[in-house]
Amino acid sequence: MILVSASPRRRALLELLGWEVELRPAAVDETPTEGLLPSQQAMSLALRKLSTILPALKSDEIAISADTIVVHAGQLLGKPHDEIEAEQFLRRLSGGWHTVYTGVAVGSLHRSWCFYEETAVRFHHLSDGLIAHYLKKSPPLDKAGAYGAQDLIGLVGIAEIKGDFYNVMGLPVQRLARFWEQTFGKIFVGES
Repeated sequence: MILVSASPRRRALLELLGWEVELRPAAVDETPTEGLLPSQQAMSLALRKLSTILPALKSDEIAISADTIVVHAGQLLGKPHDEIEAEQFLRRLSGGWHTVYTGVAVGSLHRSWCFYEETAVRFHHLSDGLIAHYLKKSPPLDKAGAYGAQDLIGLVGIAEIKGDFYNVMGLPVQRLARFWEQTFGKIFVGES
């Protein structure tokens, strides 16, 4: 299994399924495409990543890429450019609902598939002290919406989740496992 990502979170989630994972990150332009719905945007970015590696795959390799975006009040919040923007994102998310979309692209030399998962998340009010501490300890510049559900801010800040928790971490494991079983007849890669 080739994971087109440098994300340790995505790798760990795939390894929990018992999959052997090789990382092959792809540097792609993550600029949003105008006019796409959030679900389409997430899938488009995942496909962009996957397309960089498909020509180099061996005949027995399958690659997975994913991209996560956060949408609050109709506005897309990607990865923050700096800590100032990260703080702005967290203040906007504080005390309300937002939606997390993860697009997943799966491909081999002969075929590709794409799907997405959507999860609603509500934060408690995030105090100035909590935000400052979080940004100081682990600046979330590599995370959509400026937070990780598995990080401090998620542990104490998330009040409610409707949908797949792992989607908020960056990979909709439940949806991926169902897709894998329906497409390949098994969930675990080594399963006969």
